[in-house]
Amino acid sequence: MHTEHVLLIIDPSEEDRRTIRSILDSRVDRVLEAADASAAWEAVRGLDHITMMVANLDAATGSDIFDLRDHLHGEMGEFPCVYCSLEDMTAFYPRVLDREQLFFKPVNRGVLIDWFDSVTRPVANEENEALAGASATGAAEPIGSAVPDISTEPASVSPTESLPLQESAPIPLPEEALPVGTRLGDYKLLREIQRDADFALYEAEQTSIGRHVALKTLYRKHRKDINWVQGFVNEASARASVNHPAISLVYECDQEMGVNFYTLELVDAPSLSDLARRRAELDDTVLWKVLSAASSALIYLRDHGMSHRLFTAQSILIVKGAEPRIANPVRGRGLPLSPEEERRQMELLADAILPFLKKAGTDPALFSLVDRMGTDRIDAVNSIESLRKALNPPDPKEGLSNAELAKINEKETNRTALVVGSLIGIFIVAAAVVTFLLMGRTPEVRALEFFIKIPAGKFPFQNGEEVELPEFWIGRYEVTISEYAEFLADLSAHPEKAKGLRHPDQPAEKTSYEPEKWSQLYATAMKGGTFFGGKIDPNCPVVGVDFWDANAYATWRGGRLPTEQEWEKAARGGSGNLYPWGNDLIDGNFNSGLDHESKEGVEAGSIDGFKYWCPVDAIAADESRYGVIGLAGNVSEWTATWDVHPDVPDKRVPLKRGASFATTAGFELTARRAAESPGERNYWTGFRIASDKEAPVSLSSDTAEAAPASDNPAPATDTPATVPDAPAPATDSPEPPQTGEPTAAPGSAETPKE
Repeated sequence: MHTEHVLLIIDPSEEDRRTIRSILDSRVDRVLEAADASAAWEAVRGLDHITMMVANLDAATGSDIFDLRDHLHGEMGEFPCVYCSLEDMTAFYPRVLDREQLFFKPVNRGVLIDWFDSVTRPVANEENEALAGASATGAAEPIGSAVPDISTEPASVSPTESLPLQESAPIPLPEEALPVGTRLGDYKLLREIQRDADFALYEAEQTSIGRHVALKTLYRKHRKDINWVQGFVNEASARASVNHPAISLVYECDQEMGVNFYTLELVDAPSLSDLARRRAELDDTVLWKVLSAASSALIYLRDHGMSHRLFTAQSILIVKGAEPRIANPVRGRGLPLSPEEERRQMELLADAILPFLKKAGTDPALFSLVDRMGTDRIDAVNSIESLRKALNPPDPKEGLSNAELAKINEKETNRTALVVGSLIGIFIVAAAVVTFLLMGRTPEVRALEFFIKIPAGKFPFQNGEEVELPEFWIGRYEVTISEYAEFLADLSAHPEKAKGLRHPDQPAEKTSYEPEKWSQLYATAMKGGTFFGGKIDPNCPVVGVDFWDANAYATWRGGRLPTEQEWEKAARGGSGNLYPWGNDLIDGNFNSGLDHESKEGVEAGSIDGFKYWCPVDAIAADESRYGVIGLAGNVSEWTATWDVHPDVPDKRVPLKRGASFATTAGFELTARRAAESPGERNYWTGFRIASDKEAPVSLSSDTAEAAPASDNPAPATDTPATVPDAPAPATDSPEPPQTGEPTAAPGSAETPKE
């Protein structure tokens, strides 16, 4: 018998390994740690036994952990194992053995210690061996059943006679979670699925019929509290009354040895969350079924007065045959969802569907519907009823009388005449338009200053790190030339404001906020002319601005520059897409450098419609899940975040995010672009602003005149430094990213040519 207790901990997280070690360190003689199965195999070489293994499980490495366990069992004999995870572990159930336990992270200290003691206590093991050797009928029962007390008779009793058995009182059950193996009436607990401070959920077997079920228990510590018991029974009763084909069933509610419990249908199927994590693909027909089932279930629960949890990607399961099934969400009888809860439910459904949508190849109607769910758009789908109507649009002829139907038929018969008349009208309008264009006109300055709310919560930053941000607002569009002109006009009228706009690190010699070649840029834009070979108008993004310019404008406008984390959340959404529209690059969805210059097989501007910059609202497809436009392309954008320059480790510079009309590679929204310096100015960089409140208050004076709509805009506060007549030549890579991140192809200059 081994006297040295050896604990093997396998987890890629050093912090999680440290937690397990702190819990069990006093109970073992030796602790071995490894980040993965391969390292664990090296760590145990030469050992003849292991007391217990505690291992992390996830979709990527779970199979390796079980393969290692099987190999070690063959080498050393069986030993108990504990598996911990932040994910759903249903997929691993077939490989979990009877003496093994599953825990969700963070692992409960007391529960892990109790379980360790129960499987490693020598006395208990010796008693079990003695019981097993004494009599086949005296085998130890699982905790929670009566344990036979085997007593001996005097020596005169013949060894062939049966030994008398005396049944003792049942072993007391714990006040909280029950050990695996406990029997509750007709049910045997097979493994723990999850637990909290008051309830635990298990997979159990209904032994009389061999059916596996989910079994939820109320902890025994509440058994004498009528409020807890009645509330638990009410929940079970309400769930059992649900009769909807898309919602999982509740079988029965019972009480055994002070434990109140009820059983539910155990659906052996992956959730949408599981499938998204595996990058599985689902047909549009399946996604339509999910929305239809969710809509039908929500209407059913509302109409039957059921209070329930919101449906999430984790609670929507896809069973064989691609049929959706919703884990029973009912809490009890109660009020329906509030309008805000309905809006949040639509957002959660959209988030569940979004990972499976592709802009190319997805049913346009499905894409449009999901795009409108849980948003602030005018045509948003933010309620159960609006989702029902979107899925089942009413027949315009339904409920009409025969006379009304006859009128509709008559109109349809005359459609040809109407079409002919319409064509004539179109020719007249076209002639008027041609005449108007020949006469020339000044470009319209559109009101494009809108702020989009980005809700508080976690999102996957960069390569998957979960980052939590508070609620903030961000500009729907990049700051335009006309908006920046108002800023310069206000500073010209009120030069005293300039001092309050300075960044703490702004150099003393930086006194003007006029962009590069501003007079020429502004005058050309107001005419709708050509600037350095590219069409430009006042609704195009302001360019030629450095970091100090962008920061000053944002401060003047009552906001600030977004941090790179805020920018990335606004761009990628909660699902962490690589592009605003999804995870597949679609060349025509944003203004990029793929058609910046003519080359073999590609004419300049032939892919996205623009050779250089474009109006900030020109490409609607470049829209994030939150409704923010232009994050993928057009111009790169200054952020408030500074970091080490990738090529000069002792130099800190501000970061830019997003590709531009001159970027030819590295289009992923995770790409980080370091400026050469905060004073860098070029014609492919602009910015947008962020705010901590919905309606930031500008510092502009009520008496300040608007920017002049003329060829000569108002100058800035101070005379700007002399600038060259043409932009300086660009380097091979004006926006070097950090190591490991995508960048533009070598030699692909982003400077527009005159």
